[in-house]
Amino acid sequence: MIKILHTSDLHIGKRLYQEELAEDLQLFFNWMTDLIEREKIDVLVVSGDIFDVANPSGESRKVYFGLLVKISRLNCKVIITAGNHDSPLTLEAPKELLKELNIHVIGSLPDNPGEMLIPVRDSQGKTEIVIAAVPYLREADLRKHSEGETATDRAEAIRNGIVRIFAETAAECEMKYPGIPAIVMGHLYVQGSGVSESEREIQIGNMAGIDATKLTNFFKYYALGHLHQPQDPVEGKIVYSGAPVKMSFSESENQNRIILLNAEGERITAATVPVPHIRKLVRLTGTVEQLEKKLKDLPEEETALKTFIELDAVEENPDPAKITELQAMSDGFGSKSAKILKSRIRFRNQPTGTASLYDVNMNIEDLKPEDVFNKKIENENIDEDTAEMLKGAFMELLEEVQQNMEER
Repeated sequence: MIKILHTSDLHIGKRLYQEELAEDLQLFFNWMTDLIEREKIDVLVVSGDIFDVANPSGESRKVYFGLLVKISRLNCKVIITAGNHDSPLTLEAPKELLKELNIHVIGSLPDNPGEMLIPVRDSQGKTEIVIAAVPYLREADLRKHSEGETATDRAEAIRNGIVRIFAETAAECEMKYPGIPAIVMGHLYVQGSGVSESEREIQIGNMAGIDATKLTNFFKYYALGHLHQPQDPVEGKIVYSGAPVKMSFSESENQNRIILLNAEGERITAATVPVPHIRKLVRLTGTVEQLEKKLKDLPEEETALKTFIELDAVEENPDPAKITELQAMSDGFGSKSAKILKSRIRFRNQPTGTASLYDVNMNIEDLKPEDVFNKKIENENIDEDTAEMLKGAFMELLEEVQQNMEER
């Protein structure tokens, strides 16, 4: 029997507002390596978004290579694919060196799909299972741009391209390893799946989401990354492991996990392994007065790391005194087990033409480009069809900029 662990979306270097999540990840890595040693795991697959940014800091790279060294000493094969946050060039730079440590990295789509096929052998050298390591598929991998295309046409072309790549990989696998069961890694959006605030939308703002029924049935299991909420679009078959730690307040209720696969002959079974509760994220909503009471009543949490809090105040009428009161509450909060990361206030009866949201500690890093653009669209007198066209065009430009940054 071959034991495989499936995880994804490590986002090494991630910050929640201005707070680093390095401690959260390190505790997870320590727990995961203990699990690999205890359960004698044969293979670890990490389905994309290894780093949070395309050009990670020296400290983030140190954490990454430190983790790989620890795992390689446990006689566990590691297979890593790039996600939409990763630079393929950055991941693949030490590829040949890592291969000597039984660590396989696929950053970009190779010309030969056979290069993505990684056999897993038993102690006698017999191939028991094949892992197809498909990285995040960028538009350049899938199609050529045509003049006069609409956003809908482009999304359809990308969807067809993704389905085709998985089908071609399956055909190559069946030809090279006949009769051997296979699983596949992927970093994509499956239609109907739940998203969170900390994910960067991919392929025209997720418009090119894949219909799960269009994916080839050849693979026994789809080990997916990209979405931080653990979920199974097709139970036991198409699975997002989810991010291993909470990375935004929208993920506060996530039950973080990794997936343990047992492969024996043609049979592959998947089981959830819960990640220990590392840190609690709490978003409190109400009037300023209600928030003050909620903070006082907040229970002490028995977690390894300090609780992070976000305050979302809602008042009926504009009142500068309430802004000052919220600021004082945030600044004066003193707790050994919790910390307020962000405070903001909204007024329901805000006069038209003025700001409707006041952030007590707003930083430009907190805003996503698409959020700013969408807010601008909402404030303009534009019909729905035109608004959707503009949003599609904006996401196309944004993706091009992000890809150019990753290639530097």
